[in-house]
Amino acid sequence: MLIAVTEAGIYTHAHQADLKVRYRCPVCLKPVTLKQGRYKIAHFSHQRVIDCHKSSYKTESPAHLQGKHHLYDMAREHQVSMEYFLSEIEQIPDILVDRMLAVELQLSVIPVDAILRRSAGYRQLNMAVIWITDDEALSRTGGALKLTAFQRSLVTTERMQLFSYHKSEDQFYCYQLRDVTPTLAVTYERYKVTGFESFTRERAVVRQSYRITRALQNSFIRRCLQMKDVREPTLSALYQLGINHRTLPLSIGIVVPLQFYIRTHPITWQSALLLMLKKKTYSVERFAEQLDYYGVHTHFTEHELAADLVAQYLAAYKNLCVH
Repeated sequence: MLIAVTEAGIYTHAHQADLKVRYRCPVCLKPVTLKQGRYKIAHFSHQRVIDCHKSSYKTESPAHLQGKHHLYDMAREHQVSMEYFLSEIEQIPDILVDRMLAVELQLSVIPVDAILRRSAGYRQLNMAVIWITDDEALSRTGGALKLTAFQRSLVTTERMQLFSYHKSEDQFYCYQLRDVTPTLAVTYERYKVTGFESFTRERAVVRQSYRITRALQNSFIRRCLQMKDVREPTLSALYQLGINHRTLPLSIGIVVPLQFYIRTHPITWQSALLLMLKKKTYSVERFAEQLDYYGVHTHFTEHELAADLVAQYLAAYKNLCVH
């Protein structure tokens, strides 16, 4: 940790601390040890981490400490606190800005549920949150990002931005996400974060829909066939629709922007949707149950997401396929 409190109740940053002074954790008030040296960032360490409230503080890597210092320096023009304990939700953001924005530097992979739970905690206090991932762990191929479920959960979906920290460069980046591609990666523009305002800047983006190429359609169908199960949902729906899986119609295989939130393959959910429409059993609720969602923080409910997904799909079909 980078902040501790003296016996007199004075909050002190590690790089301003005195080895002769006794310090305590600001959360659990247990004694902490100041660690500083020529080649390490000054920080405090619990004598026994289990002493701390819910073991809130974990061992931090040098890269995490370095990045947190950098964030704190960038936000100095604001009312900024480091490692401020929010007792109402029992959470400690790396940086708290103007009591309205939590910034979390998440360089190691943790469960998506933990990201969503902590994000929900900040929302309870009407705070926004920005998550920052490891830039060197991102998979960038051909101008698109292939995001893991963990990385996807860190996206600031209100602006469709993913922030990262390049440890060896000591540099933050903003990935402005654009279109979900036919391979279900995400195209992007990459910007250096040159000031704290870059973390909250809106960028104008026009998102488009795409048709999946015939080769990619065939590749997905082959994977379905390899399951050798008559109950496989895609092939089952196509069979009931009377569609030959080797020649999919133009109405199946469209990627729309909201696919970002949906793990279910477009060919699968579009086949299911058309089957519901054919049988006259469609409802938003029933369709929403057919979808597998990514764990992504969004203000949409699943039903709202399903309804908007259908609306985008119908508009895209009209645009791409009806001449």
